[in-house]
Amino acid sequence: MQVQGIVHLDGRLSDTAVVLLHAVTGVDESLLRRARIRPAASNWLRAPWYPYSRGGALTLGRTIWFTRAWYRPDGLGDGSLHATYRWLLHLAHEAGHLPQAHRFGLNLPGKARYVAAFAWQYGSRALLFRRPVHDGSPLEREADIGRQVLLSMLQPLGERHPVVEAALHGNLAAVQTWCRAEGPQLLALLAEGRMALSA
Repeated sequence: MQVQGIVHLDGRLSDTAVVLLHAVTGVDESLLRRARIRPAASNWLRAPWYPYSRGGALTLGRTIWFTRAWYRPDGLGDGSLHATYRWLLHLAHEAGHLPQAHRFGLNLPGKARYVAAFAWQYGSRALLFRRPVHDGSPLEREADIGRQVLLSMLQPLGERHPVVEAALHGNLAAVQTWCRAEGPQLLALLAEGRMALSA
């Protein structure tokens, strides 16, 4: 299955997606190239379990599991500009989890520690009535920096931004040109996001 010009049939991110996600997240290209995008239906737990209307994804190790809404032709798998925009935003968040997973370890004990860290953060926030439980956790906030950078850079055009169209059509040269031209602004926004985490 190929999702627009950003995910290959075997689940690898396209070169276009790797370049763009590296620029907006700061995640090492080698981690992005080793990542695999898979539908949740292909794992034995069928995780994540987000409602169809919400969609969502889960990163575990090098695999990013997307719910079925992302693959359905009547959902976000229709190959449209809007779908590409939504995929890029969500991948910019999930890509932020790849260095975290790498830090915890990609073997079974490392993955277990990673899942336990999330469970602890979500559980402690829920018990202390801190909202939002999910999006407010430290690991989620760290992972979300890239999505925030991408959102900021695409405004005010959003899905109509030329770099989204370039990603849709797999136009690597156009994405590389945009990333070079916007490099200083991207680095500044990434630094700002990281500083906000430590504040």
